[in-house]
Amino acid sequence: MDRSLVFLSVTASYSHTNLAAWTLRAGVEAAGWQWHEIEVTQNESLSITLNRVARLNPRVVAATFYLFNRPFLLSFLGRFKRLFPDCRVLGGGPEFLGDNRAFLERYPEVDAVIRGEGEKAFGQWLQLMDQPKRQAGIPGFCGLVNRRYVDNGMAEGVECLDDIPSPYPARLAGFCKPFVLLETSRGCSNRCAFCTSGVGGKVRFFSLERVCRDVELIRAQGVPEVRLVDRTFNAQPARSMALLRFFRDECKPLRFHLEIDPARLTLDFIAELAAAEPGRFHLEVGIQSLNPDVIRAIGRQGTVRRALAGLARLCAHRQLATHVDLIAGLPGGTLADLFKELRTLVLLGPAEIQLELLKLLPGTRLAEEKDQWQIVAAPEPPYEVLRIATMTMADLETARGLSNLADWFYNVPELQALMVMATRRIPEYWQELIMFGGNMAFAMAAPSLENRFRLLDDFFRDRNAGSDRDLLLRHALHYAWLKHGFSAQHGICRASPWKGKIPESAVLVEGAAIMRPARVFRADLDRNYLFAYVRERPAAAVYCLEA
Repeated sequence: MDRSLVFLSVTASYSHTNLAAWTLRAGVEAAGWQWHEIEVTQNESLSITLNRVARLNPRVVAATFYLFNRPFLLSFLGRFKRLFPDCRVLGGGPEFLGDNRAFLERYPEVDAVIRGEGEKAFGQWLQLMDQPKRQAGIPGFCGLVNRRYVDNGMAEGVECLDDIPSPYPARLAGFCKPFVLLETSRGCSNRCAFCTSGVGGKVRFFSLERVCRDVELIRAQGVPEVRLVDRTFNAQPARSMALLRFFRDECKPLRFHLEIDPARLTLDFIAELAAAEPGRFHLEVGIQSLNPDVIRAIGRQGTVRRALAGLARLCAHRQLATHVDLIAGLPGGTLADLFKELRTLVLLGPAEIQLELLKLLPGTRLAEEKDQWQIVAAPEPPYEVLRIATMTMADLETARGLSNLADWFYNVPELQALMVMATRRIPEYWQELIMFGGNMAFAMAAPSLENRFRLLDDFFRDRNAGSDRDLLLRHALHYAWLKHGFSAQHGICRASPWKGKIPESAVLVEGAAIMRPARVFRADLDRNYLFAYVRERPAAAVYCLEA
């Protein structure tokens, strides 16, 4: 029998890899199958991908389905099955954690899917792929057997994760992508109702020895960054502290991306993070909501007070890049909550704030309880929420615009300090900004950075023109405009060329003193400044002229 198998890895972009494919390969080859992985992005040509797979004439095609790659995979498989009707197709991944009957009836090109972990079920299915009746006994199997839907629950997980062969020795040779994924645990003790990580069995961990060996392999290959897929890196304090010290002290110059639960942070853990040099750790912090009723509804552990305290301590250490997640549309949440939460987070000053609409993912507790919370969501990926009991369609559309504004105005270094200042000085700053921005806030693409500056200049000028508060914000905006090298003569503020030398009495405000700048401009803002440039942008030095 032909034992050729193609694993079609459809990733979000070139930078990403499919860790599921890497992990499953060893078990498939041990079962006697010839493994071929074809990696493409979701934006690549269907016809080229079709030809690449067709040349291999596989007996089986397998793929991991995510909400972002499902449309590509279904388009591909619909074509492929017409050309190769005898090839078997097996699906897996988070898209199949819910009820799969409707999917399998609608898309007959997919022969079966596995719900849950694939290490055991995949191999069992390969052994029984020509025996449909016996397939029905495989834990995790979902499929149509003699036109009857069979659902065999959740796949059997691997109890001891170290039993899974490490994928890195076989995959790192010649690896040249900017980061690699690493799994050190499975599951999440938070069990949040909206998250697929709360579906399935108990939390399990790879041993410290196994993790350290894998990281050493990655470092030796010269990969610059490791992104842990663990949902809560600091779930076990002693273990996470040991790994943190190893990552920081033994794995230079590797950078690490870690997902942190702020409510579980300890002072010792933060101290270990703070001892790292800038740029070593990028932290993703799941706040989700600052409404205690919402936190209870989704079943998240910890309190809002502890989460905010932990986040504040992280943000106080500027060498740590802290990325904060906030979700609109959770049960019990309101638009008023969202504006208040964004304000609170901005004033703490994390490096990034990501505000996203809730996605009602298959198999999650929230998907099962949607009627209880009066949640209406899109039936197709990305399953975004359309309405909930406490937020109307208009509220959620406003939340979508607010997400754009946070990304376009707060998450850019050139404007972030100004956004903190405006948020502190104007109590309802974000409400006013989204109203002023109008349709722009809901555009698919961000306006240019220059146009964002111009919009803010119009905003500060139009509201209570002449007030000391708004004049100070306009001065700060104009300072940022000139500092970052936008036009000094055709911009949002007046600046004139400075022909002489930098006066000895000038006080250096930012940058490093330069003897012979290429250009210098003077601007009268809250004080008189000189902006000195060596290249086009940004200013190499900013001086304040004494009165």
